[in-house]
Formats: sequence, structure tokens, C-alpha cells
Amino acid sequence: MRTFIIILLAMLSVNLVHSQTHPPKNTEHFVIQYVIGENTEYQTPYYILRSESEYPKILIDAGIHGDEVAGIYACDTVMKYINIYEGTVGFIPMVNIQAFKQNVRGVGVDLNQVFPGDKNGKIYEERLAYEFMDFVKEFNPDYVINLHEAWTKFDENLYGKQKDKSFGQTFITNSETFSDYLVRSHLNTNKYIPNPEYKFRIQYFPFKANHSMDNIIDKLNIPSYTVETLRTLPLADRIKYHELCILTFIEECGVKFTYWK
Repeated sequence: MRTFIIILLAMLSVNLVHSQTHPPKNTEHFVIQYVIGENTEYQTPYYILRSESEYPKILIDAGIHGDEVAGIYACDTVMKYINIYEGTVGFIPMVNIQAFKQNVRGVGVDLNQVFPGDKNGKIYEERLAYEFMDFVKEFNPDYVINLHEAWTKFDENLYGKQKDKSFGQTFITNSETFSDYLVRSHLNTNKYIPNPEYKFRIQYFPFKANHSMDNIIDKLNIPSYTVETLRTLPLADRIKYHELCILTFIEECGVKFTYWK
């Protein structure tokens, strides 16, 4: 039975209510918590919420850029209120924890410019990128969703001039052929956003050899997509948009869950 999502938008604030038929009794997921980069300056926690069934499996990451905080807070919110009873959902809420603590995009370099990383790299971002990729490979999800924010809303003219720039309110793919999973997630997100100005669009961006999403696809053969919210919106609204996107991507990959908030 699908999870039915009712979105109430008032004063640009999104409120989420999830309901569905009751899952089987005694189906609380269990949580595995550990860290990437143990005993390093970039040690950051991850959380695996797993039912008795390992698959379907999805990974949500945020905070590759430390000043893009809406996705980080949305991950915390979803983890608090979701109950998985079939499948697995992994969260890495603060990939670049040092940048998050300093509220900057990157500390030494932009983390999203050094993938797939270097185990023996001179700067920590290179080592962190390597360990992140190593974790994704070991976790082996069906999908990886990357949460980001952008200062500008998508614009056809600007895209024509700067194809390598990301824009707000988009789902990004590096394939010009959109997957059924991406299309379903896009449609089922937008139907709960009544204001057309803030609906998401699917946007193709050419392959970037040093980006996390592209390396997950190219090196690990795992489908991956990026969510970009519009950073000029109020933080509370951006968090709610990310929350909605997380839940929709989780649902569309086949994970069964309840969500009461």
C-alpha cells in the first residue's frame, strides 16, 4: 500500500502528514550508528535504519557543502519521525562536518571538486571523498540522493551560458534520458506543491569527473540524483522541501514506512 502524502502549504510553510494502513506488529526498524573517518578531523556520523528486510535500500547524504544546511536539518527531521518496516534507509547528514561547523562551503577546497578522492591525499577533503565513496560501495544501495542548495533558480538563459552551474528547485541527473524512478519521484513531489513557482524540474547537467554524484554513477554503477532547493527561500521552507523530496525518493524506491509528525 502506497504511503499517502498530504501537503498543506500555508504562508509558504510546508506541513507534512503521512498515513497508511498499519504495518505488521513488531516492525520497528533498528538503527546502526557509526562514523566515516574514525579518529580523524573529519569524523562524521552515519545512520542506517533497517528493517528485517535489507532491500530495497537507499542512501541520503547532505552537507557536502557545509553552508547548505537545509538538507542536514531535513535528514534529522526524517530520522526522528520515520519508521521503516520493509527495506533500509541510510543517512549521512553532515558529510563535510568541518565545513558545517564553520558554516562555509568548504574548508580547504570544495569537497565536491575532489571525487573520487585519494586515500593518502594531502588535504582532508581528498581523504574524506575516498572514505565516502568506500562507504557507499560497501553499503551498496539501490539509489543515492544528494541534498544541496543553490542561490539561483533555474533559468534557461543562464543555463545556456553556464551548464556546469546548479540552480534551485531542480532534480539533477547526468543522463539525458530520465529514468522512470526519477520521473515518478519528480511527479509525486510536485503534485504536493501548489505554487508553480516552486515546483521542481528535472534538469540534465553534463558529467563532471570530480563530482560525488557522477562518481557514484560512474565508478560504483549506482543510480544517483541531486536535489537542489532555492537558497533564497526561508530556511524553514527549504527544510520542508527537502523533507518532502527525501520521503518521496524513499517511497518511490520501494521502501515501506510510516511517517507521523
